[in-house]
Amino acid sequence: MTRMKWLNFFTEITEDLSYAKTFYPRRSVRVYLNQLAQGVFTSLYKQRRQPLGSFTKFWTETVPLEMYRARFNLLTAFLFVLLAALIGAVSQEYDNNFLRVIVGDGYVETTLDNIANGNPMGVYGDSPSGGMFWQITINNIRVAFIVFACGITFTIFTYFMLLYNGIMLGAFQWFFKTNGVLLTSFLAIWIHGAFEISAIIIAGAAGITVGSGLVFPKSYSRVQSLVFTAKRGLMIMLSLIPFFIIAGFLESYVTRHYLSIPDPIKLLLILFCFAVMILYYVVYPFAVAKRYPEKVELKEVPRFIPTRKIEWHKIRNVGEVFTDTFYLFVSKVTKLSRIFFSVVLPLALVLIGVIYFIDSNRFDSAYLTWYQNLGSLFGTGRDFHFIKLFGWPVLLTLLISAVHFVLHDESDESLLPNYFRYMIRYFFWVYIFALMVFSIMIFSNGLLLFFAAFIAPFLFMIPSIIHIEKTNFFNAFGRCFTLGNGAYGDGLGSFMLFMLITVIFFFFLQNPIMGFLDLFLTVIKEFLVTTTDDYAIVMACISSIAYILFIFFMLCICFLSFSLCYYSSDEKKTAKGLYQKLDHFGKRNRTMENALDFE
Repeated sequence: MTRMKWLNFFTEITEDLSYAKTFYPRRSVRVYLNQLAQGVFTSLYKQRRQPLGSFTKFWTETVPLEMYRARFNLLTAFLFVLLAALIGAVSQEYDNNFLRVIVGDGYVETTLDNIANGNPMGVYGDSPSGGMFWQITINNIRVAFIVFACGITFTIFTYFMLLYNGIMLGAFQWFFKTNGVLLTSFLAIWIHGAFEISAIIIAGAAGITVGSGLVFPKSYSRVQSLVFTAKRGLMIMLSLIPFFIIAGFLESYVTRHYLSIPDPIKLLLILFCFAVMILYYVVYPFAVAKRYPEKVELKEVPRFIPTRKIEWHKIRNVGEVFTDTFYLFVSKVTKLSRIFFSVVLPLALVLIGVIYFIDSNRFDSAYLTWYQNLGSLFGTGRDFHFIKLFGWPVLLTLLISAVHFVLHDESDESLLPNYFRYMIRYFFWVYIFALMVFSIMIFSNGLLLFFAAFIAPFLFMIPSIIHIEKTNFFNAFGRCFTLGNGAYGDGLGSFMLFMLITVIFFFFLQNPIMGFLDLFLTVIKEFLVTTTDDYAIVMACISSIAYILFIFFMLCICFLSFSLCYYSSDEKKTAKGLYQKLDHFGKRNRTMENALDFE
């Protein structure tokens, strides 16, 4: 359709809309014509895509303006890393073994051998260039994004990561000074380090920007402020990726040849790299801010998300269950968090403490894999203990009761007293369910767990039946198969979908490439080994707490989804929602109308 025909079409629709507004203000046809007119208007006047222009604007305007807004955060990150580097250098000066604590004995011994052989930076030539390039680039990007993401901890762990990297940098450089090869190491390391270290400092500034939204939300809610500052910080992080790629290339293909490159060339290359970073991230932002003074101050407008009432008695497919589950979780997360951090987590920490007291020797190892840690924590196989068997279902019961309590509780006062009264009413029957599920998890082998997944759509409806129908476990157990029989496919699909999401989230938490927990524990270990001989137990405790938080978070989502599956199955059997609609049939309703129609 040509533009002229679109214009004629738009004119006709607006004329019909005006007529409908005048004579049929409360009819659905007015809403329909209004939506149609908006769609045509959007098609006519939407901005044409300009990918090249948007790309250019990103580098010439968006990033420089964000850096200008974050200029004090950048200065803070730089001074903090500089101070940390001085601490590392002084520590290395007074303790020759300090660097060994940070990077390990093997790396130090290898470097000492290379210095003795006249090739101090020979470590950069030990690996093939291609594989080294990808490994270094991915690792640098991972470290930078973790420094950035740690901003959500109110900047605490962002500063912690900057402190660790700064101390390591200072100790590393001073180690070469004490061995008489400071200039040689400087001209080799900073070939790639100019981009790499500068980018990590800038990532720290982006992380501080994110954290400032939580620390100083101004007139916004903390969530709104976090969304705004995270978006700003992410723009800075995206701009750093090319520099990490260049740094990885220089480290893999250029630094290894440092002995054959003349010193003046190396110095010029280092100065050029520093000049690029300083000019683009420090100097150029001031020029752009002077050119566009009206764009410096951001006036963020929170996105309005209309509240909607969940229609409980409704037949839902897998997609609708998924959508409504996350809507419910977001809307109820505040109450859930209050109950979780006030009741469930403190008891979980007590139970973890008891478990570590009982099996302290089991956790006294820095090389436990994640599944060994979880097995020891929950008591699978030879790690079985009755305290674990009967203790964890208590916490699971508290969590399930919290999910069902906040699902229908609309009051904002006396949250915890109301929750306790609600939880005690159903505690015994839900505890039997939790004990049954936990026993299946720890006593079943892999094959049995696979088959158990196929009856999960039945079993996971039991808590909803107990709470909603106010019945006991045994009645709920029999009824779950009756309800699940009519909606088995949707229930199984929802269960598999949330299991997939759990696996994906766990991959980001614990994996050798981008595992946030793995990197965090690596940093923690370097500090703990100098302060306590039981550092392995401390690391295992931190891992356990992280796993508990992750598991409980996913269980909340899972039980919310099965509550919706219960209502969907019940609707197929009883048609309660349909009967309610039939009761209102023929009466005035506000279908496709809003409050403005009735003013």
